[in-house]
Amino acid sequence: MGEWRPGDRLLDYAIADEFGCTRMPVRQALLRLVNDDLLATSSRGFRVPVLDAGQIREVFQLRRILEPAAAAIVARTADPEGLSQQLGLAINIAKVAIVNLDSDIMFSANAAFRRAWLQCVGNDRLVRMIALSADHANQVRFSNTQDVSSYGYTLAELKKLAAALTSRHAGLAEQAMFDFLLAAEQAYFYRQG
Repeated sequence: MGEWRPGDRLLDYAIADEFGCTRMPVRQALLRLVNDDLLATSSRGFRVPVLDAGQIREVFQLRRILEPAAAAIVARTADPEGLSQQLGLAINIAKVAIVNLDSDIMFSANAAFRRAWLQCVGNDRLVRMIALSADHANQVRFSNTQDVSSYGYTLAELKKLAAALTSRHAGLAEQAMFDFLLAAEQAYFYRQG
């Protein structure tokens, strides 16, 4: 199934077929996601929400509070070699995206990078709070990965962030994450016009 993008339709019967189960548990799970504002309902099933500019700005504000704190935890507590390996895999995927000028691959690279560092936070409540911005993160990631001319810059930023996350220096990781999010916000709104 993979990652869904803003505006994508989700059909409970298709998901049930994919996982070899009945529609009822899938529908219940999708309704829970609707309750958490991570999905929207439509007359033809469910869809990944498309957020407006005000909602995007609000979630960026929230992310700039939560994610730098989480990055600081990662820098203090994660195994730098293991994390470096996982982040390196995501960076290598980004390099493939650059060679192929492929937005789907760059989208996957960004998602893999995010998953790699978030799994090292070690604070389940904080990770759940960050996960509530998943719809926003995907909408921004999708928009920002459509511009192939920005791929070199994106790769450089991912490398800087990876170095900060594996530095064992909490303040450096916190600032790097804040700067990364600020740059992502600016790039997103620049592309939106």
